[in-house]
Amino acid sequence: MTSRSVAPKGAKLTRQVLEYKLDDSVGFMITITDRRMKPLLKKCLAVEGVTYGMWFFLRVLFEEDGLTQRELSHRVGMMQPTTVAALRAMESSGFVTIKEDKKDKRRMRIFLTEEGRRVGARILPMLHQLNDFALKDATAEEFQVLRRVLRKVRHTIDTEPFKPVPSGGRGGRSKARTRFSDDD
Repeated sequence: MTSRSVAPKGAKLTRQVLEYKLDDSVGFMITITDRRMKPLLKKCLAVEGVTYGMWFFLRVLFEEDGLTQRELSHRVGMMQPTTVAALRAMESSGFVTIKEDKKDKRRMRIFLTEEGRRVGARILPMLHQLNDFALKDATAEEFQVLRRVLRKVRHTIDTEPFKPVPSGGRGGRSKARTRFSDDD
């Protein structure tokens, strides 16, 4: 990629823009890591006939069974139409059953079947191995810091509005960029 391709057409590239390296971008690092982890996760899931689209819903249900469709969508961070498609696939695979809520007939609750629980009991140890593999060069303390930082990032994104402010060639680096410089 040439430096010209990083700026909008007609925009002047400044030293400040060019110094923003990919390894300084949280989003880039998370995306690249996800792209490398996802095929390994899919390999573990495929052993048990579970698709990537089903996995996160099943994972939430392993921790708390009997959630409503809305609760499940919220916990996984997916839109309800995506949840409906995943639920249909999980139901047809025999991993979940969908039942009317006894207190509110308008709600449907999702429950793991015995097969769903068995699949989870076989997949979770493989995923534990995958996490151990990915973190083999990190200390337990580094992992705790990583978890804490990622939770803070997620909390900030979930709770605070982000409004980008074009620099227009005025001003210096953002406070966040300066704050986390390797030069310090």
